[in-house]
Amino acid sequence: MSYKIGVIGCGNVGVAYVYSLVNQVLDINEIVMVDINKDRTVGKALDLSHSLATSRSYINNINYGGYDDLSDADIVCITAGMPQGVKKTSRMEDIEGCSKIIEEIMNGLNKSKFRGIIIVASNPLDVMTLKVARMYNNNYSLVIGTGTLLDSSRLRYNIASKLGFPLKSISGYVFGEHGDSQFVAWSSVKVNNTYNIQDYLTQKEMLDIEEIVKKDGFEVAKLQGYTCYGVATALSKITRCIVNNELEELPLSTYDEEKQVYISSLSVVGNTGVIKNKLYDLDKKEQELYDISAKIIKDGSSSINI
Repeated sequence: MSYKIGVIGCGNVGVAYVYSLVNQVLDINEIVMVDINKDRTVGKALDLSHSLATSRSYINNINYGGYDDLSDADIVCITAGMPQGVKKTSRMEDIEGCSKIIEEIMNGLNKSKFRGIIIVASNPLDVMTLKVARMYNNNYSLVIGTGTLLDSSRLRYNIASKLGFPLKSISGYVFGEHGDSQFVAWSSVKVNNTYNIQDYLTQKEMLDIEEIVKKDGFEVAKLQGYTCYGVATALSKITRCIVNNELEELPLSTYDEEKQVYISSLSVVGNTGVIKNKLYDLDKKEQELYDISAKIIKDGSSSINI
């Protein structure tokens, strides 16, 4: 099948996501860009369309549209939210404002009779992903949050930079909230998939890296006013796994039935949505951190009556 993708929220992240898809070879035929700023989005869609003839993609159409144009989409990516700004210190700061935006989006999407997979990138990520799923008739397998996929990428980057190793030689995951209570599952971090990271880093160095990873997004926003490329690449990675049914294990925000929250664990997604989650066996300390993170997400969800 050839996929139709909808993007709701065409600011920096949404446009970077579309540009990332344009530069991949995926069975995507059409992209519909939805945003309250029509003129700007029409211009973005036209500019991106002009790149198609010389790109590697199979995309034929990139157009501005409304919710009705998403009724037959296979995947919708929600990137809309509150402006990032440069003074924020927590993703939870925007919870009430973003909740109202998500509610408006889901009302429009449900009215359109859309029935595909939803990928969420709006912050506070785990809380907003839960709100989307609850408003999508509790179709938890069809709603996926970007989770800690970007945080895990930042972890690998920082370790590789510290050690002077090739980036691809480092593997490992960040789990929990995409926020302040996230944690590095150090038991998962390896060099060349074999050597434990404890053979290369001291405990203090590991703790320092973990703190840097938590603050990396705010540092980027402080320097350039926003973040976009990292999360857009994470979104395109999830999209590729769905379109190609790759069944790769990724640290994504999916529904934890026991905790009744969206939270990042190791999950598998494919062309039917979430297939499996909670695939990584946490050690005792990591499980305690996971439980703390789940409570913070649950409290945030309760604060806006989810």
